[in-house]
Amino acid sequence: MTITIKELTNHSYIDHELSATLDSTEAFEGPEKLLEIWFYPDPCAIPDTTKTLRSIPVQIWTDILKLVKCEVLSIKSTECIDAFLLSESSLFVYDHKLTLKTCGTTTTLFCLEELFKQIKQQLNWNCEYNGKFEPYKVFYSRRSFMFPSKQRSIHKNWNDEVDYLNKFFTNGKSYTVGRSDQGTHWNLYVTDTNVKLTEQLTECHETNNYEYVCDETVEILMTGLNHKCADQFVCNREVKSATSSIDEKDNDTDDEGHLLGYNMTKKTGLDKIYHESKQGSFHHDAFAFSPCGYSSNMIIDEKYYYTLHVTPEKGWSYASFESNIPVNAVSNNKQDNVDVLQKVLNVFKPSEFCLTFFCKDIENSRSFQRLTSAIDIGPNYSKIDKIVYDLDDYQLLYLRFEMKDSSMNI
Repeated sequence: MTITIKELTNHSYIDHELSATLDSTEAFEGPEKLLEIWFYPDPCAIPDTTKTLRSIPVQIWTDILKLVKCEVLSIKSTECIDAFLLSESSLFVYDHKLTLKTCGTTTTLFCLEELFKQIKQQLNWNCEYNGKFEPYKVFYSRRSFMFPSKQRSIHKNWNDEVDYLNKFFTNGKSYTVGRSDQGTHWNLYVTDTNVKLTEQLTECHETNNYEYVCDETVEILMTGLNHKCADQFVCNREVKSATSSIDEKDNDTDDEGHLLGYNMTKKTGLDKIYHESKQGSFHHDAFAFSPCGYSSNMIIDEKYYYTLHVTPEKGWSYASFESNIPVNAVSNNKQDNVDVLQKVLNVFKPSEFCLTFFCKDIENSRSFQRLTSAIDIGPNYSKIDKIVYDLDDYQLLYLRFEMKDSSMNI
């Protein structure tokens, strides 16, 4: 069965010129800066639901992202989420929250002033109190950089990033997690939850027959990829895959980056990380960079995402996986994040990786219990760190592993 380009893309937006000319030759820094802002705890809490983050025009998002030094490749939209595939990673926009993840030398935090300005102008949301902003919740995190001196401005130093964040937000706390002396640590900035914004939720949930789902996010950050695994993300656009399942007679876009990204996804099995979900809906958007590199956004059940980004160059190879999919709820308890971790590791076989897992309700999270207790990820890895934090109304689990015999990846 062939798949037409129309069925493959099905984007609400795509920049064909950028897709054709984007070059990753100078790319070097894989670890991303991850900014997540919850303006409200739930769409129900938005004062006027006719105006939400998803009401903001694409052009305004494009202008905001220019401040970050990245561009929009394509967008896939469902009834609950707009998933932006960027020249440097991804942006996910819900009605009430957003997640921006950017790699390389992007200036992620420099979007904050314009973002809050547009939020007020476009939506009439006023999060400002006493000169600072108090949305429902803010997270900012990143793994330690491989080349920190090559970053721009405040992003060269974690303390400078924290000082900058504190200019915008109240009640922010900073954490350095893991071995900072080895350059393998992970940094986190998180604000206290603004509980005043939860007051009207109970009535709204009762009216709409709300089904509680545990809020949890897992991130797997991998370095030292097995060279054979990394080679799967090196492409030559002049030589098309002989195993392509795309019907190119219908290719009226000449968008090889997305076509090759699709083929990489199928070949590596990255579209099979999760078991089939309850609703069975799955949306896929991927891009293969030239001469190497890969980014993808996947949407399950119209509202959950997982995203992957790969920098395969030998010497600084890196891959990341992030997901906000509540696995037990979506897969009818047939899967948890230990299984997800094993599938991801099987694709990349990294020499070293760390896993972070945020969970709002550990008592109802089978993944948190299994990850925290005697985790079995196979005979090739040794657990180096296990750290658990209580963060206001969230729990954070940090794990780091190293391959027992790293010569396997030489």
